[in-house]
Amino acid sequence: MITREADYAIRTVLHLARHFGQKPVTTTEISKKTDVPYRFLRKISHQLVEAGIVGAVRGKQGGIFLITSPEILSLLDILKIFDSRAISVNICCCETGNCSHAPDCTVQKRLLKLQQNMQAEFASIKFSEL
Repeated sequence: MITREADYAIRTVLHLARHFGQKPVTTTEISKKTDVPYRFLRKISHQLVEAGIVGAVRGKQGGIFLITSPEILSLLDILKIFDSRAISVNICCCETGNCSHAPDCTVQKRLLKLQQNMQAEFASIKFSEL
């Protein structure tokens, strides 16, 4: 299940994708249009800036904007930042080598394949398509 924070981040990036190549969008506008609480949005915006996905301009004409093209940016990119658990089927798929049963575990092998397919699907969903 995708966390609320990841959901809010996806909404934010989707809104910014719709304004890609235009002037920066204020966080107040994004908050109102996406129903993301303003305080939460400020935190998310900061993380997106730190990740290099979003740029920020201070001042009266300021706001945030996508640096990465929506045609390149995928759901997987955002989930990796905000909710890596959403792209993991089971803990044994993320912490390989920590399970003593791993060499003989047929379940882990199937779960890893499922996880790879799921991540590929998330990677194929670009914000330009949404």
